Amino acid sequence: MMNEPTTTASADRTVADAMSTDLLTLKLNDTLRLADDMLNLTQVRHFPVLDGDRVAGIVNHEDLLHASMAALGRHPKDSRRETLGAVAIKNIMKVATTVRPDTPIRAAAETMVDRGIEALLVLDGETLLGLVTRTDLLRELARR
Repeated sequence: MMNEPTTTASADRTVADAMSTDLLTLKLNDTLRLADDMLNLTQVRHFPVLDGDRVAGIVNHEDLLHASMAALGRHPKDSRRETLGAVAIKNIMKVATTVRPDTPIRAAAETMVDRGIEALLVLDGETLLGLVTRTDLLRELARR
């Protein structure tokens, strides 16, 4: 009888197995102009917002696009860069939903679906360890 290869069950996998740890972050007083530049230069679509070393919130590409369009609509005569430079990230960020690194992938996925969100910040206490997106979790679940 041939032995089947053993695989770790997806129930045993955690967000630590799927999270990204190479993060681009924004600070509370950074502006939409900086965030716009970051969006244009990278493939990153979710940005943790920090107040010093502490997580203050999160913004994603959709938040940034909506805030940019609103700001540009309010100041049609100003230059795009000037308008975006006048809006602080702290004014558009959302409260981040967080999980611990040992959170099972299934539980993280359920949280995202229940809350209608695309990303979770992974914290150990107050220390930001990483970020996990729906795509990360789907990719990890598909591997199993």
